[in-house]
Amino acid sequence: MKQIFLLLFIVFLSFKSFSQTNSPKRKSIFFELAGSGGIASINYEKTFLKKNNTDFTWRAGFSIAPIDRNNGVGLVFPLMVNALIGKNAHKIEFGIGQGITITTKGNFFFMGLATVGYRYQREDKYWFYRATYTPLISYLFDFQVQQWAGLSIGYTFNTAAK
Repeated sequence: MKQIFLLLFIVFLSFKSFSQTNSPKRKSIFFELAGSGGIASINYEKTFLKKNNTDFTWRAGFSIAPIDRNNGVGLVFPLMVNALIGKNAHKIEFGIGQGITITTKGNFFFMGLATVGYRYQREDKYWFYRATYTPLISYLFDFQVQQWAGLSIGYTFNTAAK
């Protein structure tokens, strides 16, 4: 758990230094069915570094998921750092992050998140599509991996076409 928080802390501290480069910073919003947010989530994503054929992004999302009678409904916040590797429109996506769930009964849950998948996004188009394997990793009391996957459709606000 400490390693994930340390990774996220380092990335967020680095945003200021990365933002001083002249490369375009893509900003996107996407809907993810299943995936790291649970049943479905809305996510905001921003590129913070572009090196050769790799784009590094961070993303924050929101989802609502029923849990059980003791916990009620969960408000899920997936936070991730991703690398998009590839030329042109075809990219492989890798990511790691933290899922934070706050229930309507006042309980908190933390879950590790990972992503491995495919993304189709042309440089000159606004829309993109993703298909990902997104295991949900419990690590606080006992180690469990829930096998999970997701499909996404998204819209990029600033593309090379502008």
